Amino acid sequence: MTESIFAPRITDDLVKLHHDYFVPAIYAQWAHHVIDLSAIELGQSVLDVGCGTGTLSRAAKLETGFKGRVVGLDSDERMLAKARQLDAGIEWQIGDATDLPFEDSQFDRVTCQFALMRIKAKVAAIKEMLRVCKPNGYVCIAVWAPLNHSKAYKVLVDLTRQYAGLKVSNQLNALWALGVTGKMDALLLSAGANQYECHERPGVVMFPSVDSFVEAHLRAFCDFYSIDMDKFQELLKAAHKKLSPFVVSGGRIAVNLDADMFLIRAD
Repeated sequence: MTESIFAPRITDDLVKLHHDYFVPAIYAQWAHHVIDLSAIELGQSVLDVGCGTGTLSRAAKLETGFKGRVVGLDSDERMLAKARQLDAGIEWQIGDATDLPFEDSQFDRVTCQFALMRIKAKVAAIKEMLRVCKPNGYVCIAVWAPLNHSKAYKVLVDLTRQYAGLKVSNQLNALWALGVTGKMDALLLSAGANQYECHERPGVVMFPSVDSFVEAHLRAFCDFYSIDMDKFQELLKAAHKKLSPFVVSGGRIAVNLDADMFLIRAD
């Protein structure tokens, strides 16, 4: 399996958290950005690397139609089991992003939505995506833009550092590691990507409450059970104060979250 920096061990509860909260709040809206930028068309073959529960894969299938082929690849069988429940018609493939189980030049489009930051061997993963993409096809990789583009998420990272410690805060902050200026350029050039463009796309994340926003992120991306529960309650109390400017009707929280989307033409 792909060696990952993803802090928590994947469990059924974590898969449910991912699907119930992060898919509607984040991944569903971004899938359409990736599809549009990739220019996925009827009849094409598409590989979705790090597909999770398959949000982007299902969106791609709508574009390729019955004559196309969509493969969703992930390193965790629990994520794929949920994906199969939602759409049995897509090819769900267990696999390692750094050693893709496909021959060269198999796909018209290869996508990777917010998964690259979780993989340690990032250059190897990019090389593999380019390898399995057909000449003059496109690889589209979405990563989060710099953390300072989102005031609310910057608040969350800072509060996590204050109340949960540096280790937990670094796990959360790793989500934005590829938004550092020049980081993706260095990775792409090292992987042999010669023709690529970066497109920034804005987005808005909506969670039911401040509590759900904080807890879902810490459970999904950090070692939540290492946090002292008294400190966690202090964190929640502070978050209600610091994040109050982002609370909208019904107690929901709405925060901006930008992404950098790299469109790479395969040689």
